[in-house]
Amino acid sequence: MAGEEVAILTKILNNAVENQSTDIHLTVGSYPFVRVKGRLLTLTEDGLLTPEMINGLVDFLVPADKKPFLEKQKDLTYIYSWQDKIRFRVSIFKQKGYFGIALKLVNQQIKTIRELNLPAVVEDLAKVHQGLIFISGPFNSGRTATLNAIIETINQTRSERILYLEEPIEHLFFNNKSIIEQREVGVDAESFSKCLEMIKEEDINVVAVSKIDNVETLERLLELAESGRLVLAVLNYSSVVNALTGLVSDFSDAKIPWARNVLSNLLAGIIVQRLIPSTDGGLALALEILTSTSSVKTLIAEGSFNKLTSIIQTSKAEGMMSLDKSLMDLAGRGKISSASAIENASDSKAMELNLRKIAW
Repeated sequence: MAGEEVAILTKILNNAVENQSTDIHLTVGSYPFVRVKGRLLTLTEDGLLTPEMINGLVDFLVPADKKPFLEKQKDLTYIYSWQDKIRFRVSIFKQKGYFGIALKLVNQQIKTIRELNLPAVVEDLAKVHQGLIFISGPFNSGRTATLNAIIETINQTRSERILYLEEPIEHLFFNNKSIIEQREVGVDAESFSKCLEMIKEEDINVVAVSKIDNVETLERLLELAESGRLVLAVLNYSSVVNALTGLVSDFSDAKIPWARNVLSNLLAGIIVQRLIPSTDGGLALALEILTSTSSVKTLIAEGSFNKLTSIIQTSKAEGMMSLDKSLMDLAGRGKISSASAIENASDSKAMELNLRKIAW
């Protein structure tokens, strides 16, 4: 890699760290982009990125042992340590015949539930010893931070053996009262599903996964919950109803009754997150939360997922919260604009009407 390209990469990464960027995007024919407080900004100082520059960056960034995999699969995700100080999650992929690079800054500090400003019900979920807890939301919604906070709470308060299965390993945990084993898919394990199958007879109390990549992985997780473990998993769904509908629909018709039964009996909670641009230039966390009650269990067993929306809206005492109520609270406290609340609401017309009532 030419010295000029090293200098450009150094400048981009240093700029990202200094400006608290969360993501960097590098593609042929474009300027470098960085995401700062949820907003994409263009770095025009060093000009457009050429194929030669991107190829040089790929050659520099990708470890020698991973280059054969990239050549075969055309995409690669791993953790890269910059100057032994900052860690980035690097994703290299092909688009329009050229390589593209996306880097996500990994915050080394594992924040607590309270530092993340999560509600008290999340602390209650961290006390659960058996069952299923799902943390869902779009990319860059803070899902991993919430999962890590729950794991660290268990680590600090209970004596458990915890398996955290990731692709790749982003944050490093240190044993406190618990033993935390971090295994990386592709390095320490062949796949999520095969690793989960192998640990059935191991002395493991808590199982966490950074994603559910297929129905086999989901089935293994439900089986582990049935066997008395606490299972934590990250999902990509935008609402509680979508999460449950999506999870169950992944199964064959013959397996759906079993999946609904397991979820009905063992689901402890679902946390759905969104990060909304705030009025102070940062990001505000909006939440939808479902906890387990007798009514929730019945509706899940029946597959009546759409009816859960009204349960969530009327069950604040049980720790539940609707997305629209969360957005209303943020807008009412001036944390986000009314326009942002309306844009992100599940019922935009009702949100607009309710915000007008507040204004009056």
